[in-house]
Amino acid sequence: MVLTDAIARLIPGVLGHKDSTRSESFENSLLEYPQYTRPAEFRGMKVPDVLLNGNHKNIERWRSDEALKRTLKRRPDLLNSV
Repeated sequence: MVLTDAIARLIPGVLGHKDSTRSESFENSLLEYPQYTRPAEFRGMKVPDVLLNGNHKNIERWRSDEALKRTLKRRPDLLNSV
């Protein structure tokens, strides 16, 4: 299944948008930023306000910062290759 997924991603249109693979965690040597879904609060955990305000520049900045933090904490060895 992994091989099928890897190959299918190379076929134009499979992911919907041609730039979709640019945000994949293995494309930029960083782990992926945290993912959230609805509701905005679940069991005392809240979605960060920045993700709810609609400012796409701030959201992108937050995603980059969180990806870097997550990589530093979990896989600092990946940053040596950047």
